[in-house]
Amino acid sequence: MTLLNILQKIKKYNKGNYRQFSLCFAMSVMLVSALTLFMTSPFVMSRLPVGGDSRKMLYMVYAVAVIGCVLFTVYATSLFLRFKSREIGVLLALGTDKRTLTKTLMKEIGGLTVKIAVLSILAGAVLSFGIGKLYESMIQSAGGDHFGFSILGIGISVLFFLIVGAMIMMMTSRFMKRANVIEILNEERRNEPIKQQVGERYLLTGIICVAVGIFGGLVVPYLVSVIWKMKLGAYMYGFYLLVLIGLYRIMVYSVAVHKRGRKPQKYYKNLISFGLMKFQGISVVRNMLIITLLLAGTLFAVFFSVANYMQGSMSASTEANDISYQYLGSADGLTEEKVKDLASEYQVQIEDYREAEFIRLLGSGVCRENYDKDGKLIEEYREKDFYKNFISATAFSEVTGLKVTVEPGTYQYISREGNAESYWFLPEDLDRAENTTTGNIQELIYAGIVEYSSFFWNRGQDGSAAYILNDTDYEKLKEGISEELTLRHVLFNLTEEGDAYGFSKKLYEEYCNSVPDNMRVMSNYDEYRASVDKDYEYGETVELYADRPEMEVDWKYAPVFVPLQEKIFILTYATLLLVFVFVAFICLIAAGVIGYTRSMTVVCKSKRVLVDVQKLGADRNYLTGILKMQIKKVFVLPTVIAIVIMFAYYMLVLWQNDGCITVQEYPVILINTGICLVLGGYQYVIYRCSLKKAEEVVFDSNRKVIQ
Repeated sequence: MTLLNILQKIKKYNKGNYRQFSLCFAMSVMLVSALTLFMTSPFVMSRLPVGGDSRKMLYMVYAVAVIGCVLFTVYATSLFLRFKSREIGVLLALGTDKRTLTKTLMKEIGGLTVKIAVLSILAGAVLSFGIGKLYESMIQSAGGDHFGFSILGIGISVLFFLIVGAMIMMMTSRFMKRANVIEILNEERRNEPIKQQVGERYLLTGIICVAVGIFGGLVVPYLVSVIWKMKLGAYMYGFYLLVLIGLYRIMVYSVAVHKRGRKPQKYYKNLISFGLMKFQGISVVRNMLIITLLLAGTLFAVFFSVANYMQGSMSASTEANDISYQYLGSADGLTEEKVKDLASEYQVQIEDYREAEFIRLLGSGVCRENYDKDGKLIEEYREKDFYKNFISATAFSEVTGLKVTVEPGTYQYISREGNAESYWFLPEDLDRAENTTTGNIQELIYAGIVEYSSFFWNRGQDGSAAYILNDTDYEKLKEGISEELTLRHVLFNLTEEGDAYGFSKKLYEEYCNSVPDNMRVMSNYDEYRASVDKDYEYGETVELYADRPEMEVDWKYAPVFVPLQEKIFILTYATLLLVFVFVAFICLIAAGVIGYTRSMTVVCKSKRVLVDVQKLGADRNYLTGILKMQIKKVFVLPTVIAIVIMFAYYMLVLWQNDGCITVQEYPVILINTGICLVLGGYQYVIYRCSLKKAEEVVFDSNRKVIQ
C-alpha cells in the first residue's frame, strides 16, 4: 500500500474537513468562472462602449469579486491544513519521511483541486449560459447575435484556477516545512490570546479612527472642492486605512474587555465565555474583521444596484413629453406626416405634436477645468466659450404651456426638476451672446431659472445649455443667422393605445438613420471649441446603433423616448446589476462560511473547558450559554458594524451628489433599510445553524459533553 493510499484511507475519517475545503474552493472557481464567461461574452461586451464608464465600473467590480474569492479560498485552505495537521503529525511521528510525505500530500491536494476545478468551471459555464440567455431575452436583440462564450473568458477562468491552485500548493509546502512534529500536532489547538493592555481609551481611539477615516476620505475632498474649489489628490483615499485600524481596535476591545458594570451577576455568569474568547482573541478578531468587510462589500453592491434601479425607473417619469428629439439646420429629418404614418402601423395615437425653434449663439462662460500648483481651481472667463441654445419667451410659452416673462437684456436658464447646481457650471456665467454669422453681440444679465425637462439636454451645461431670451433680443440676434446655427426641436405625446414600445423602437431606428453627419457627435462636442483647441478630444464621430436602443452611446443629440426608456432602462444597467449581484452573492456566501467555520473552531477549542465545567456540576443550559455567548460574538458585532458604517457611508454619498437628500432619494433610503434588515436576518439564520451544529458536536443524546 502506497502512502497516497494511506492518506486516502485516512480521508474517510476527516470527511467534514475535506467537504468544507472542496465546497469553498468549488464555490470560488464556479463564481469567478461564471462571472468571467458572462462579462467577456461578445454579446455582452458589444453592448458596452469601449472606454465608457460602464466598462470601467465593470472591471472594477470584477476585480473586487476576484480578490474576494481569492481571500475566501486562502482562508478555507488555512483551515483545511490546520485540521489536517493531526494526521500529518501522526505520520511524521511514526517515522514517515518528511519529503516523501510532502510530495504525497501535494499530489493528493493537487489531484483534488484539479477535479474540483474542472467540475466548477463547467458548472460556472452552465450558470453563466443560463444568465446570459436570460439577459438575451431581456435585450430582445434585433442584431441577430446571441449570447455565447469567448476564448478569452475560458482562458481567464483556467488562469484563475492555476493561480489559486498555485497559492494552495505554496501554502501546503510552507505548512510542511515545519520541522517540529509537536508544533504540527498542536496546530489545531493553537491559540492566539490578546496580550496588549486594552482599556476605554483603546475603544475611543478606534471610534475616532473610523470617524476620521470616513470624514477624511469622503467628506473632506467634497467640502474642499465646494468651498475652496480645490482638488485634493488620490492620497486622500489613504484615510480609509484608518477605518480598518479603527474597526480592528473596536473588535479587540469587544473581545478583550468585559466589566462588571451595574449587573455583576451577568458578568460572573459569563466569565468563562469571556475568558475563552479572550484566549482565542487575535484569530477571532481577524475573522470578525474579514466578515465585517465582506458584509460591507455585500451592502455596497446591493445599495449601488438599488440606487441605479431607482434612478433609471424615475428618470422617465420626470420627462415633460413622451417623445423629444432634435434636428440641426437644414437637416430634412422625419416629417410630421412620416411620424404619424409610422405611429399608425403600431396603432399608436400622437397628441400635441409641436416643433420649437432654437438658435445657436456663441455665448460667454467661465472655464473651470484646470487646477494650479496648489490644487486650487482656476476660473478663466471666456468671452467666446461654447455655442449655446436660445429660444424666445413667446415660443417657449406656446410650446410648453408655461407662461414666462423675460425683460430686455436678460435671460433665464432652462433647468429640470432635481437638477443640482454645481460650481463647475453656473447659470449666471453667461453675460453675452454673439451671432457668429453677422457678428451681432448682445450683453445679457441672468434673471433666474425655469424648469422644463424636455429642453434640458445631457447635463444642461456648456454647449448643451439652453436659455430663454426676450422676444426683441431674440429677433435681433436671429437676424441673418446661418441656417446651420438653427435647431428644430420636436415634441409630442402618445396615447395609451397601441404598441408604444414597438413604435418608439422603430422611431429610434428611423431617427438615427435620418440624422446628418454633423449631428453624429459626442455629448461634449462644440463647433467653436473644436475650431480653436488644437488638441480637441471630442471630435470623433459617434457610432450609432439604430437597431440597439439599449446601447449606451455618448451622443450629443440622443433623443428621449419615454416608452423606450420605461421598457429598457433596466437593460442600460443590466450588465452592471448582474455583476453586482454576483459580487454580493460571493461576499455573502464567504461571510456565512467564515462565520460558520469560525464557530466550529470556537467549539473545538472550548470543548475541553466544557468537559471540566460539566464535571464541576454545570448543567446543559449553562454550557449552551457559554457556546452561545462565544458564537454570538462572531456574528452580532460584525453585522451591526457593517450595517451602520455602510448605511451612514451611503447616506453621505447621496448627500454629496447634490448637497442634500432629495425627495427622490427617500425611496432608496427606505429600500436600503429593508436590505439591512434582510442581511441581519441572513446572519441570524447562519448563527442559529452554527449554534445547532455546535450543540451536536459538543453534546451527546444524554446531554453530556462528548469527551
